[in-house]
Amino acid sequence: MGRESVADKLYEKYREKEVGTHTWLILYDFNDVKPSTRFWDNLKRLQYKSEDSSLLQYSVFMTRDSRVAEAAADLVRYYKGDVLKFRGELAP
Repeated sequence: MGRESVADKLYEKYREKEVGTHTWLILYDFNDVKPSTRFWDNLKRLQYKSEDSSLLQYSVFMTRDSRVAEAAADLVRYYKGDVLKFRGELAP
């Protein structure tokens, strides 16, 4: 059995939390450091945990699962990035 990824560890922290009905935007930037390729691999792992998750731009991640949103924000911090998290609703 392989090692558990950083994404899986962070996601497990929020496993008991409700999914919710809001849309979450995670905006992030890596000013002082270049993000590791492992960051992108882990972000993709989080994206696969929810059907309604996607990378909108290079530094904007959207999800409808609050657990994935929390884990994604923690992931950015783990890799020394700056992060902002917004909750809203998708307009028709």
